[in-house]
Amino acid sequence: MPKKQTYADLGDACATAHAMDVIGDRWSMVIARELLLGPRRFADLASAVVGITPAVLTSRLKALRDSGVVEQARLDDLGQTRVYRLTEWGQGLEDVMRSLGHWAQCSPGFPVDGSMTPDGVIVAMRTMAPYATMAEWGDGPVQIAIELHDERRPAAGVRRYRLHWDEDRFELTEGADDESATTVSGDSSAWADVVFAGSSVGSMAVEGDQRAVERVAAAYAAIA
Repeated sequence: MPKKQTYADLGDACATAHAMDVIGDRWSMVIARELLLGPRRFADLASAVVGITPAVLTSRLKALRDSGVVEQARLDDLGQTRVYRLTEWGQGLEDVMRSLGHWAQCSPGFPVDGSMTPDGVIVAMRTMAPYATMAEWGDGPVQIAIELHDERRPAAGVRRYRLHWDEDRFELTEGADDESATTVSGDSSAWADVVFAGSSVGSMAVEGDQRAVERVAAAYAAIA
């Protein structure tokens, strides 16, 4: 099979053209999106990147490793599980995704029909975060645990995240939050509808302060 020509091969020295050589194919940015929150196994990526075949995923991961965007590692567990993760340089793609996400909001073809993975929703929330003080949406800071599953992929299980939002910070990261008194849980696409399409918080299960969840939804609704 002949080697695919890059823009550099064609004599284009533009940095943007080089970026497109690195992450401009159909799957690479989606793979990077699923790695933004932390390391993932090959099986996790194969399940989350809807429509990709194992062979294509293998090929894309190799290309991303060769380009310095992704690296392999082993978790510190009994099985020494092999995972893929973004390099320090690869983590910079979150800024790119943030810009692309805001740009896509103005597309005549957006929004599109479909569902979202748990990580996809959380990355989108980070991308579109309304960086205003929580004082505009009620009294006091918000600290909630978010537990999401993908109804299309029940075997993938539940992913857990924590949101800490006050006057000085907006932090939305992966991991359980044992300190939070409020937990919102449910299907990841239903949660996307709450924060991005104005659906009722009632479509989710809420333990604790429902008002805190409603304040988050209201903040995102204000930027729609």
